[in-house]
Amino acid sequence: MNRRRFLGTLAGAGAGMAGCVSLGSGVSGTSVEHVEPRRNRERRPPIVEFDDDAGAVHVLGYMAYGSSSCDRVGIDSTTYDGDADALEIVLASKSRRSFSTACTADMAATWYRATVRFADELPQQVTVVEGDGDDPQTRTVDRSEQRELCTSEHPPDSTAAETAHWTCPERYVAASGTE
Repeated sequence: MNRRRFLGTLAGAGAGMAGCVSLGSGVSGTSVEHVEPRRNRERRPPIVEFDDDAGAVHVLGYMAYGSSSCDRVGIDSTTYDGDADALEIVLASKSRRSFSTACTADMAATWYRATVRFADELPQQVTVVEGDGDDPQTRTVDRSEQRELCTSEHPPDSTAAETAHWTCPERYVAASGTE
């Protein structure tokens, strides 16, 4: 049995008992930060970047999250399935409210960059779920399909070129910076 499958099995057993993925699954940490894209500001599906050098999967997306004074975008859960070599990241509105702060009744949205770090190899498939309400948005990215799409030249007005434009992180995620 390879190490990754063994660790994934252990994590599944631990997750069933703890209600979340343990660090033994290969996931070694997570973070979310607010970012301001330098270009391509229109709403689009989240972009997934596989960063082998950093041992991380990065997700750039845009999501509504509730009250601007009391909530924020956060990672609700990460689930790694070692048999399928797949990661699921669920992003949801998280409370940052303190008891001394009154919340505004507005609905806010922001660009975010979520990072999931791995102690071992990166997964081959990542599913991003944005929102925990009635209509969550889901996007699944397969690493090998993404690599093929992003390393090929496409006619400028083709469907493949449009898909590559919203999918290829080395061209677009790098153009985003933190605030």
